[in-house]
Amino acid sequence: MITPILEFIELDAEQNPVVDDQGLPTLMQRPISKNIPDLINKGKIDNIDMFAQLHAQILQWDWAELYFNYLIDLQGVEKHNANLPEPYENEEGELVEVQPLPLPEAPERPPLKTSDEVLEPFQRHINKLIGIEFKGVQVSLNESNQNGLSALKSALELAKEFEVENEFFPVNFNAETRQGVKVLTLDDETEFKSFGLQFVLARKAFFE
Repeated sequence: MITPILEFIELDAEQNPVVDDQGLPTLMQRPISKNIPDLINKGKIDNIDMFAQLHAQILQWDWAELYFNYLIDLQGVEKHNANLPEPYENEEGELVEVQPLPLPEAPERPPLKTSDEVLEPFQRHINKLIGIEFKGVQVSLNESNQNGLSALKSALELAKEFEVENEFFPVNFNAETRQGVKVLTLDDETEFKSFGLQFVLARKAFFE
């Protein structure tokens, strides 16, 4: 009866299920994992696959808990049905039989998800956080970085207007990454345009 959840219950030294006085097993402790949306919103995705695997295990454990509760209900119904009163006659002389309770239905085990399947609803956000790599810096494809690029472009145009563009480069761009703000040094206008084009095209793909 406990075979379906054998991998989720505590075993004794001889690898036999630890059961209570009612013959019910003891579930192992539920796995602990951090909330995946919270991690993504905070940009903490370096170990996201590990937490996704834990989340998949938690879904399985939750099913095991449902099955455990099913076993309790099943035991109660079987005990009730085994002790039904004998048929009796009512005041009208009719034979009354107490009907047994229907057996509960076992919960169906969900398929074990891969980390990719767990993260699929969040993959778009994750990819934006990872962003593009330029000169060793992984720049997130967020609005803040886009605004920073626009401000830098306006500053360059102003420098050209006053014919001081030679003093503009090299320029440091404070890029937001999933590890926080990192300085990306752009040595000249060609490098700035190359970075800007890669960023814009990559970000544009998320809105198509």
